Amino acid sequence: MRVIGVTGGVGAGKSTVLSMLKELCNCEIVMADDIAKDMMEPDGGLYQELIRIFGDKAYENGVLNRKYIAEQMYNNDSLKREWTAIVHPAVNSRIFSIIDDAKKAQKVDYVFIEAALLIENGYDRICDEIWYVFADAGTRIERLQKQRGYTPEKTGAIMDSQLSDDIFRSKSQFVIDTGHDIESTYNILKNKLSEY
Repeated sequence: MRVIGVTGGVGAGKSTVLSMLKELCNCEIVMADDIAKDMMEPDGGLYQELIRIFGDKAYENGVLNRKYIAEQMYNNDSLKREWTAIVHPAVNSRIFSIIDDAKKAQKVDYVFIEAALLIENGYDRICDEIWYVFADAGTRIERLQKQRGYTPEKTGAIMDSQLSDDIFRSKSQFVIDTGHDIESTYNILKNKLSEY
C-alpha cells in the first residue's frame, strides 16, 4: 500500500484530482479539513478545547459556530496560534491512525492524504510520495471567482498566504497540471498509476 500526499494551492483542482483517483484505483481518500470539522463536532474530541479557548459562544444550540470562531481568530493572532497548536496535532494523530488501520486491513492499494498544510505539517516524512496539483495563477483566480464567488482581494490574500510554486515543486515527486482540459488531467493520473 502506498501513502501519497496530495497538495497544492487554493483553486488548483485538488478536489477534481481526488475524485478521479477514486474512480481510477482502489484507494482511501483522507481529507484533513473534513477530519478537523468532524473533530470539532460536540462528540468529536475537540469540544472541550473549543469551549476553553473560545468560550460558550463556540457552539450555538449544539452546533459549531464557525463564523464566530473565524472572527475570533481573524482578530487575534495569539488565539489563532493557540488553536492551531491544538487542532493540527489532533488531526495529524487521527490521520496517522487511519493510515495504520489501512495498512493492517490491506483492503486498499493507496491512501491519498489531502491537506492544505501537508508540507508545513511534515507529511512528507510519512508519505511515500507527495503529488503537487498545479494550475497557473490566472486559472486559479478564475476558478475561485466562478465556483466560490471569491473577490479578487480574497483570492489574492489566500494565494499570498500559501507556499510558492517553487517550494511546492521542490517538495513534491510528481506534478499534476490541471490547467488543461479534464481529459488531460485524467490521462496524467491514469498514466502515473500505471507505473506502480
